[in-house]
Amino acid sequence: MLKLIRFIGLVSQSIMIQFAHLFGLVAFVAGAALGYFRLPSWAVPILAVVCGVLSDKFLDEESVTGLLEKAHSANQRGGFLIVVYFVICALGYVVGAYGRHYQRKRVTAAATKE
Repeated sequence: MLKLIRFIGLVSQSIMIQFAHLFGLVAFVAGAALGYFRLPSWAVPILAVVCGVLSDKFLDEESVTGLLEKAHSANQRGGFLIVVYFVICALGYVVGAYGRHYQRKRVTAAATKE
């Protein structure tokens, strides 16, 4: 149980690092677009792998990782970044799907008032 709590803490710290680097925000918005436009949910792991590999190979995160050394050392492993980006993209997918649902509900409510 303690290992699970530590893992969740490490993933949350790594998500904060990715959002501070702004590439996490790009992945979140891409996941939200997948959910909003009702693309299949199996596209989320594909997006997560692509974002994780791009982040691992091409982004230099030295400028934002000085505060969280443990999360930085975990981010240097490519497999861990794929897990982190899976969480980011899955949350974005859910937010996009709920956003579409809320917008449709609001539009139908406005149409019934008229």
